[in-house]
Amino acid sequence: MKENSVLSLKQLPFTRRPDEEKKRIKELEPDRPNLQINQQSSDRGRVYTRSFSPANYQTRSWLAGCDVSHAFYCFPCLLFESSGTDKWTKTGVSDLKHLSEKCKRHESTRSHLDNALKLQFFGKRSIVEQLDASYRIGIRRHNEEVTKNRHILSRIIDCVKFCGAFELALRGHDESERSENPGIFRGLVDFVASLDGVLKEHLENATVFKGTSKTVQNELLDCMLSVVKEHIMQEARSSNFLSIQADETTDIATHCQLVLVLRYIDAKNNVQERFF
Repeated sequence: MKENSVLSLKQLPFTRRPDEEKKRIKELEPDRPNLQINQQSSDRGRVYTRSFSPANYQTRSWLAGCDVSHAFYCFPCLLFESSGTDKWTKTGVSDLKHLSEKCKRHESTRSHLDNALKLQFFGKRSIVEQLDASYRIGIRRHNEEVTKNRHILSRIIDCVKFCGAFELALRGHDESERSENPGIFRGLVDFVASLDGVLKEHLENATVFKGTSKTVQNELLDCMLSVVKEHIMQEARSSNFLSIQADETTDIATHCQLVLVLRYIDAKNNVQERFF
């Protein structure tokens, strides 16, 4: 017995079948056997004999046939079993004389249109689901890009911190790409890139932000200074004892420079002295 036959769909309804089988039935389309239907009718004393013709199937894609009951059925309505379609889903239509009129009336009903749309979109993802999936893909790609950028920036910050920890000058005399002595910072970044494939790829392919210019170096130093100052201020606020020492001097440009030194006891009862 064919899966898409009327008899098979009556024995095991479409809604109770697994999804893979439902998709297969949809792909098979309606079963259209050669029906044995012969009818006679009289009109004005003349006797007409009507018999089944395969052309009945060609005019309407939703039409299905049953070679057991020898009647026509509506394939979408048979699948989704909606109310108001009993004639086209249970008993079938075998009246060849009025078949065309009955088909026109049925295919204009709301139940048939709803079932036809259900069959058309069955197995396809809705626009909302597609947009939702695209949104999730965009968010995931964005998060991956943010993680990559943070990794690259953290490596550059580590190089700045290394130079600061050992009181090494960041910049050299010539920091161009062809320079043989670009400075400690650039040399350190190139060394780290030789061990880190992500940073190496960034330095080779970056066109807008590479992260090694003197402007970026100064901005990173300012950010690090702000973090250190905030940490010092939090320690000073939480200390029970605080002293401030101020020292003023004039530089070579005759600009007055004021240095503040904070001395306090931290949470571990250690004396800290911070140049502020």
